[in-house]
Amino acid sequence: MRVAIAADHAGLPMRPRVADTVRAAGHDPLLLGPDVAPPEGIDYPLMAKLVGDALAAAEAERGILVCGSGAGVTIAANRLPGVRAAYAADYYTGHQMVEHDHVNVLTLGARVMGPEVAAEIVTAFVNAVPSTEARHLRRLGEVLNFERERSMNAATNLHDAGQSLWLDNITRELVTSGTLASYIADLAVTGLTSNPTIFDKAITGSTDYDDQARELLAAGTDVEPLFFELALADLTKAASLFRPTWDATGGVDGWVSLEVSPELAHNTDTTVSEAKALHAKAATPNLFIKVPGTPEGIPAIEELVFAGVPINVTLLFSREHYLAAADAYLRGLERRRDTGLELKVGSVASVFISRWDVAVADEVPDELRGKLGIAIAERTYKAYRDLLSSDRWAKLAAAGAQPQRLLWASTGTKDPKLPDTYYVHALASELTINTMPQNTLLAFGQHGSVGELLPADGGDAETVLAQFAQDGIDLEALATKLQTDGADDFVKSWKEVLASIASKADQLRKAG
Repeated sequence: MRVAIAADHAGLPMRPRVADTVRAAGHDPLLLGPDVAPPEGIDYPLMAKLVGDALAAAEAERGILVCGSGAGVTIAANRLPGVRAAYAADYYTGHQMVEHDHVNVLTLGARVMGPEVAAEIVTAFVNAVPSTEARHLRRLGEVLNFERERSMNAATNLHDAGQSLWLDNITRELVTSGTLASYIADLAVTGLTSNPTIFDKAITGSTDYDDQARELLAAGTDVEPLFFELALADLTKAASLFRPTWDATGGVDGWVSLEVSPELAHNTDTTVSEAKALHAKAATPNLFIKVPGTPEGIPAIEELVFAGVPINVTLLFSREHYLAAADAYLRGLERRRDTGLELKVGSVASVFISRWDVAVADEVPDELRGKLGIAIAERTYKAYRDLLSSDRWAKLAAAGAQPQRLLWASTGTKDPKLPDTYYVHALASELTINTMPQNTLLAFGQHGSVGELLPADGGDAETVLAQFAQDGIDLEALATKLQTDGADDFVKSWKEVLASIASKADQLRKAG
């Protein structure tokens, strides 16, 4: 574990002892701020910000701040997003604050305690493990809610209405700049999704990955494994930022996602083996492996759930696609139950929405513009709520299972005649997730609104879908085409990102 350490002028004499203690405990100290105090001193708020920024950028997992009394750095640190700072004067508090209260920044007073006492407290703090007891996780959740309440906007209102907001984007700069942490604090973002297209833009659009790529190339890493190393470096850091949410919700929320090679969309056995390998390599409890809900992907989902691999089922386009994925999830859980295994295996089912409307934009009258995707969502939402009310699910829930949550994907507005927050507003619904592009998230936070939630009975979905059928839209055939096209698009992006990495690798080799 890396521990960020900073001190003002009064705390600076104690900083070396703190760093040595962190190192002696088997952890990595990250020293921040000046090594020598100027005549005017060192302002403690700025030192608190250095540590807060390191946590927000996932450069460190915990922090330690030292000033004269410990009071100033505690006040400043607790004004920063994602920071839970507390002062300790004894060994018990040093570990209890982590175990029971999920504190991530320890504050110390160099003028009110000796170095030996400080070393004992630091040892207790860095070696403590947060509790997973329900009462402690409940209290962590209440603290996280306080943070969201400080920045009320449409995004936080939507979260309070029962829908999780996830970001459908990742770049290294997004994580290391602290931007993702600010979205967590200010826009109630509680998870993140990625796909080959997103990583293609991230890796080829900047030099942020070059240093790691050079190291991997020097070690003889091939192009495809190199991609997964680059992607996992970003996703594991992002996962650490969402870990408090994951802990507080008992694994219901706070996930990131990594997709298996899209070229495996029609290969069941290889999908299973690669998903297991990626899950083991990531070694991150709140990381989903994305598996396509194609006919060949459905049996892979059952096998992976049975194996305990958390799954994000992607490329679902209809109620029937969703029900097939949900059935595979339930079968995997039932097999675990029948063999005495724990039933807590996370999963989401991702249903793509806006692509429906793009597909029929030139085939239907203006009064039906933008209505097909929403009607498909309403029909699917009814099936989801019906399943959660079923006897089959009740038996699994009673045995400790958590529901496979329904996730709305492809929710950015592609039609310029529709509002930029159209799908976010229309898809507000309890017990679901909406993963959205960065621009859509920002737009919704700035000028979005939360209206009526989707009805559990599907509302007027069937009436609207009947209108499309009357206009000659074969919904079943279109769902199949959208899934096939979606899989092909991801394969294309996958090949492009590997080609881009290969090209960049050649450039890096030539540059030495």
